[in-house]
Amino acid sequence: MKHKRHNSLLMPTTTKHDVPVLFQEPHVETGFRHPHQPWFYYICSIFQKHNECMNVWTHLIGLLLTVSRAIEFSKEYDLIGNPHMWPLSAGLITMVLMYLCSTCAHCFSHKSELVHYTGFMIDYAGIGIFGLGSTIIHYAYCIHDTMLNSALKLLSVPVGVILGALVCICCTISKVLYKRPYPFTRKIWQIGSVGGIYAWLSLPILHRLFLDKDGEDVSLYHHTAQMVWFALAGFFFGSDIPQRFFPGKFDFVGHSHQIFHICIILVTQKQLDGVHLDIEKYHKTPAFVDEPTFMETFGAVIILTIACFSNVVIFHNIVKSKLARESVKQE
Repeated sequence: MKHKRHNSLLMPTTTKHDVPVLFQEPHVETGFRHPHQPWFYYICSIFQKHNECMNVWTHLIGLLLTVSRAIEFSKEYDLIGNPHMWPLSAGLITMVLMYLCSTCAHCFSHKSELVHYTGFMIDYAGIGIFGLGSTIIHYAYCIHDTMLNSALKLLSVPVGVILGALVCICCTISKVLYKRPYPFTRKIWQIGSVGGIYAWLSLPILHRLFLDKDGEDVSLYHHTAQMVWFALAGFFFGSDIPQRFFPGKFDFVGHSHQIFHICIILVTQKQLDGVHLDIEKYHKTPAFVDEPTFMETFGAVIILTIACFSNVVIFHNIVKSKLARESVKQE
């Protein structure tokens, strides 16, 4: 399918019949941007009504909210000079990366098939890295005293790195291996890998919930809320509700992926609310005696970031060769 370049930066959107199959989403009929346009066209398109616009804005807002929370934390704590705040700093960095990767993936998703594949590989990298960041935060501040010397605590970051890498690898494989219309098996690859790291990072919270018989642990309200929002996010991600019942009616607003994005914003906001309360309590617990090391915080994030983006480069080249072969066959 050949596409000509348009002179107008914000030309009218088109239907699913005029874009590659890769760009088509189930139950979405209209609002597709034109492929193979200048990069600036896709940047300007965030101010245009199209079927990816709300996906871009929801996580762009999430990014801005996270930066705002980071500024608030920086006024209260020495995020760099105090090693006890390194887990929080590392976690905030991964949260920003997750939102940034997602925003860029959706913004440029219609540029070309190669950019589409690569953009969402980067998106998956951001998810895996954020999973590690949450692991670092939870095992640093949210852990009960009785778990401080446990194997779970000692292995928390190394296992978090491995599970974060698996998120990136499994989600990338699911993107490259299957073609549209995607089978449900693809979502199992995605939900299974993300669910694995989420279960790992949630263990300190679940342990505290088990021990909190009287309901006096205030921060657990926020942590429980973020778990509920995460469950709802998974539901909307996997269900294609509501658009599966009303094809074409939620092309611009109300699509399940947009609701999924909003749920993720609420996950991160409630997570930070709970962590903030836990940090106040953390200063009075035995955990405050041991300073987190660089490798347990920023170093782990750097290692996983290198691993994830190495994965992106490898699969980018695989997809590039695959698309080149398909192009030759079509000619």
